[in-house]
Amino acid sequence: MIVEANSPAQGGRSRLLYPGLIFSLALNLLFLGGIGAAIWHHQNMQKKHGDYGLMRFAKDLPSARQDAFRQQVANARSSYKGQWDSVRAAWIEGNDLLTAEPFDKDKFKAAMAKLRQAENDYKTSLNNSFADIAASFTPEERKLLQSWRAKRKPWFADRTRKRQTDNAKTD
Repeated sequence: MIVEANSPAQGGRSRLLYPGLIFSLALNLLFLGGIGAAIWHHQNMQKKHGDYGLMRFAKDLPSARQDAFRQQVANARSSYKGQWDSVRAAWIEGNDLLTAEPFDKDKFKAAMAKLRQAENDYKTSLNNSFADIAASFTPEERKLLQSWRAKRKPWFADRTRKRQTDNAKTD
């Protein structure tokens, strides 16, 4: 009597085990490759778009003016950093009052008023520093700045969106 030692009928390995392991390995490598590509892409995008806000406008200025402009924006940012911290602290304070028991409506209103005032102070500083920067520009540079801002306009300044919502209301 001859018995095969590796036959699947006696509890040995299935014929599908090796292809299954290879498929599992391929799937794991595909998954890890996707994660690696996402990380790589994210890091490259951060390097490419390191400047944000008004700093990005520096690329549109003549090369002789770019460094002075960047320094001016950096100085403005550092001058109102403390105000941003106070906005954040006021927000956290107001948010913490939401879960305090018993809920004190008047205290919460006072915290929201404090937050509103901190935000107004911060935005006033932003606008004043922007006006100072714009005042240092030549007329040509201000035209460049105006066109740059027009491309980045917020949703409430978008005329086409306003027309679409007005048309939707009349329909």
